[in-house]
Amino acid sequence: MFAAIVSVGNARVKSAVRLKESKARRRENACLVDGAREIERALRSNFKVKTLFWNAGSRVQADERPELRETLLTSGRSEERAREIEALALKVDATGAPTIPLGRAAFEKLSFGDRDEGVVAIVEARTATLEELDTMIAARAADRGEAPLVAVVEDVEKPGNLGAILRSADGAGVHALVVASTRGEHDVFNPNAIRSSLGAIFHIPIAVASPSEVLAWLRVGGYQRATALCDESTPYTQIDYTRPTAIILGTEADGLTAIWSEETPDDVERALLQKVRLPMLGVADSLNVSNAAAIFFYEARRVRMARRQADDR
Repeated sequence: MFAAIVSVGNARVKSAVRLKESKARRRENACLVDGAREIERALRSNFKVKTLFWNAGSRVQADERPELRETLLTSGRSEERAREIEALALKVDATGAPTIPLGRAAFEKLSFGDRDEGVVAIVEARTATLEELDTMIAARAADRGEAPLVAVVEDVEKPGNLGAILRSADGAGVHALVVASTRGEHDVFNPNAIRSSLGAIFHIPIAVASPSEVLAWLRVGGYQRATALCDESTPYTQIDYTRPTAIILGTEADGLTAIWSEETPDDVERALLQKVRLPMLGVADSLNVSNAAAIFFYEARRVRMARRQADDR
């Protein structure tokens, strides 16, 4: 066990705090993860935990080596939470990464808002290339005995929306998610995205590329492109999601850019472009993008389950 740090000016603490900034996350290829559940899910998905910090409370002294469970219990943690954090610390320690107790003031510099889960980690921020994604998708699709199913989100504006989309994609069995960024980069591992995904961000493979690169990749893979467009006439329930399918969503403000409506002769011949809509029967003209994503993902899952059941009869 490492010695306790109580100073908010400590170099380790200051370096970790910088990861609250997007620029530092991209430079270090690392992110801050707040909460035992999220850190555990990162570990299970083979993301490297570089450092684990735990809240040793306000009474711990600098360079003291406090006993983890006893300290957590005396600082008000439940027995269940203390055991959870202790088990996580042992797993991280077994990887060779440092597990460091922090005084309350130092720990509060790392945690987010009023949330105090008692543990924060520095975790590698890793995305895949489109080529690497091919292998990951093939393996996941083969495990379920189905065609590839991916989600594509173009320039998703709010990290919380990205996290919610990832959570729904993971729950519905989407094999991967691609961020199509017109800006050339995207801060996938924003703390709000990690939190709202409940750690699913570490379980579902993710790639970031330009819209033109993503479109070319989808064409090579023979993906049917279900583009969510408000003014199109095909209801979302009337396409065949059992084909290799990419569900493509844009921003709430502007929707999808024009590139997603372009068709080549091959697209037309193979019916690769499917412009679909969700019915809007009230005064609002669209849904929150994460809500729309969940509807599309679970409709695809429903259709695939129905096809499997029919095939098993």
